[in-house]
Formats: sequence, C-alpha cells, structure tokens
Amino acid sequence: MALHKFRLAAQKTFGRFPKTEELEAKDNALRKEYDDFLTFGESKDYTHYLELKNYVDSGEPKRVKKELELLKYPGSQEQFKELELKRLSKDKALKNYLKVKDSADLSFTNDVELSGKPVRHKELKQFVESPDYLVQRKSHKKNDSEEYKKELIYKQLKKNPDLKRYFKLINSTPFKDYSNLKGSDKVTSFNELKEFIHSQEFVNRKTYLLSKRKFEQSKEYKKVQEYEELKKSERIVWYKSLKGSTKFDEIKRWELIFADNFEEKSLDKNKWITRYYWGEALLNKSYSLAADNHYYTDGKNIELNNGILKIITKKEEVEGLAWDLKLGFIPKKFEYTSGLISTGQSFRQKHGRFEAKVRFTDTPGVYHAFWLVGDKMLPHIDIFRKNSKNTFTQGSMYTPKDGGSKPLILKTKLGGFNFSSNFFILSIDWDAKSIVWKINGVPYMETTQNLPSMPAYLVFSSGVVNGVTPTTLPASLEIDWVKCWKENSTKE
Repeated sequence: MALHKFRLAAQKTFGRFPKTEELEAKDNALRKEYDDFLTFGESKDYTHYLELKNYVDSGEPKRVKKELELLKYPGSQEQFKELELKRLSKDKALKNYLKVKDSADLSFTNDVELSGKPVRHKELKQFVESPDYLVQRKSHKKNDSEEYKKELIYKQLKKNPDLKRYFKLINSTPFKDYSNLKGSDKVTSFNELKEFIHSQEFVNRKTYLLSKRKFEQSKEYKKVQEYEELKKSERIVWYKSLKGSTKFDEIKRWELIFADNFEEKSLDKNKWITRYYWGEALLNKSYSLAADNHYYTDGKNIELNNGILKIITKKEEVEGLAWDLKLGFIPKKFEYTSGLISTGQSFRQKHGRFEAKVRFTDTPGVYHAFWLVGDKMLPHIDIFRKNSKNTFTQGSMYTPKDGGSKPLILKTKLGGFNFSSNFFILSIDWDAKSIVWKINGVPYMETTQNLPSMPAYLVFSSGVVNGVTPTTLPASLEIDWVKCWKENSTKE
C-alpha cells in the first residue's frame, strides 16, 4: 500500500499524474482505434489484400513467369503461318492466279464469253473441220450453200481481233494457272493466311511473343503489383503493426457489463432504484438509518442535466422512516434531505472493474460515496468516500470479523486533489487475489486479505454526518458516468 501511495505522490510531484480529460481522450482514441482495427480486419479491402497475399505466397506468379519465359516467337504457330504465307507468295502458279484475278484482261475475257463469240467460233470450227463438210466442200462452195456460208462466218470470226486476243489470253500460262487454281484449297489457304497475318491480332501476338517483358503484361503481374502497393499502404502497414502488438490488450481484457452515461432526461428505472435495496424489497419505501441526520427522499434530491447526475444534500425538514436496530422501522424527523441510487434490483457482480467519473463539493459535515455491498451490510467496499470531517477522500473496505461485533476495517486517505472543481475517475480492480483502488488509473491502495466473495451491487449516496453549517448547503455529488467491467478470461 505504501508503495502505491509513494508512486502516486511521485507522479503528482513530477507532473505525470494523468488529467481526467486527457485520460478519457486517450482511452476514447484507443477504443476508436480498436474499433477501426476490428472493422478493417473484417473489411472487403483487407480480405482482398489477404487474397492477393495468399496468391503471391502460393508461388503461382513465379510459375506463370517461368512459363511465359519459355514462350517464344520462333517455333510458334504464328511463325509457322507467317512462313507458310511467304512460301505461298513465291508460288509461280499462285502469283499468276493473283495477277489475273483482278486484271483488266480477265474482265475482257469475261465480256467476250458473255458475247457468245467463243462458243460460236467453236461450233463453226467443229463444223468446218468435220470430215463430212470437207468431202462436200467444193459442192457447197459452188452452190454457195448454207453450209458454205457457215465457213465464211467462221473465217470472219477467226479474223475478229477480240477473239484473237481472247484465245491468246486463255491459252497463256497465267490464265491457265488462274483456271486451275480458281476455288482451290491453295487459294483459300493463302487468303486466310494473308488475312490473319495482316490482322491486328497477329501483329499484337507477334509483338507479345517477341517481347522480353511478357510477364509484366500478364494479369498475374498486375496482381503482384497491386499486392506490393497495398502492402506498403498506410492502412495495411497500420493494421499489420497492431495485429501482433499488445496495444489493445487492456481493451481486450475487459468486457463492459454495465454502464450509464445519464444522457436521458430522467433516471433509467430499469437500472436504478432511488432507495436502499431493502427499502425497495420489503417496504416499497425509502428510509434512512436512525443515526442519520438526513433523509433519502426517494429521488427528489436527484437531478439529471447535460449528461450529469447530481445528488443534492440540502437543509430541509421532513419526516420519514428510519431503521433502528432495536426498534425496527420508526418515524423520525430529519433536518436534512439527500439522495441515493442503487442497482440492487438490476445488477450485481463479483469481481471486475468498477469505476465512475465524479465531482463533489467539499462541504464539511457532508459525505459522498460510491460503494459496493451485497445482501448483508458486510462486507462493504467503498470505492471512494469523501470524509465528512475534512477534505480527505478515502478508499476503504469493511469485512466481518469472526467472534466480534466490530468489522475489520481497511482504509487509506487520498489527499491533495480538488474534487470540487475537477472530475476524477475513481475505481477498483477486484479479483480473487486482490482489490486495487485507483484514481485516474493510478493505484493508491491494494489488499489481498479478507477479500469479499459475494456479488455486489452499486450504490451512490450523499448525506450529512455531523458538524455541517446549514449556510454551506446545498452540497452535491455529480456523476458523469459509471461503468462495470468483467475480465474476459473470468467465468464465474
């Protein structure tokens, strides 16, 4: 305990004691970062990054790269087709075919054939050169017969310049090659190869096969590049730096079980009652103890405003119930009123972190407290108690003593803090081995002896003990928030 007090004093002396606002801001920032961390870990962006990482780590890009390095233009189907086109382009018969195919001579011969002269010439030639006509030619000539007239027509056709040119052309080697190749597989193959070799597809493919950077043109390379960029991105670097760190260990350690920020206009009756637990359970009425100078008014001395719950102690004469150990519940006149809130009917917990952010007026004769208790009066843990006689605040614990009526008491004073002007976070960490009292996260008392083992509920209360000057009232206890946590590893 002394060591905790020494460390606390040292932090205050050297200006290292955490300010409440800075402590909350740091905690909120850390929790936001943790939420961002969890959200990003489940995001599509991170899933995509992992997919790319797994792909790169699988070795598939390296396999594809080696495969593409073996891909060359020499020996490829594309080169074979290009060489085949070159071979066909040198074929003499095919050259003649191509020379004739779109020539004026071919157009001329087609026109002559359409005139019918070549057919007529052929028919007349066959007739004139036939044996029957030749035997009787003189007679046909002498008589100027119809048969002889055919010979005369034939002679005229032979002299026809178009027919002479026609027969010269069709009997030439180019025209013969044209006729032989027209409609052939060789021409079809040549045309298909020519169309392919001159296509953009072939040009692109040949360029690709001749390239020494084929892998850099692949979708696999794009994935690798995307992975490398993502790996260096601020978001991924941030996430990876935190993934194996201990930065969020304290957040992961605790699970929030109960909390109230008092943001509503009225008190949440599902969480809080405004009287002692037994007053609620047995009487459905509020009561105070016979020795008290104040009466707990069942919520009338409680205000909520701007997210702050305020318990107000004031000079006010009222009559109410008081509990007397000998007489039981009796009516009593009280000179003061105050308030109390409790989770006796809604929430109890054994072990964990119990904390509240509070501020209270430093009025002599008035106490303020945040305490834990079970169904019996003892054990009883004061997370904090503002002493009514002086400016000290204390943490304390009261436990039963075997064979004696007085309890075992553990307490320590916490001085040097201005609770009237500033909010502070007062808390305990309670487990099966110890209870540690803290202010703004800094321990100032610890015990491992006589530890309570019952689930306890929360109580906030204020009241008049003794020596109060009425003109110093009202006094108030302000609660910004209260939180109760359970260690995730604890299953009780």
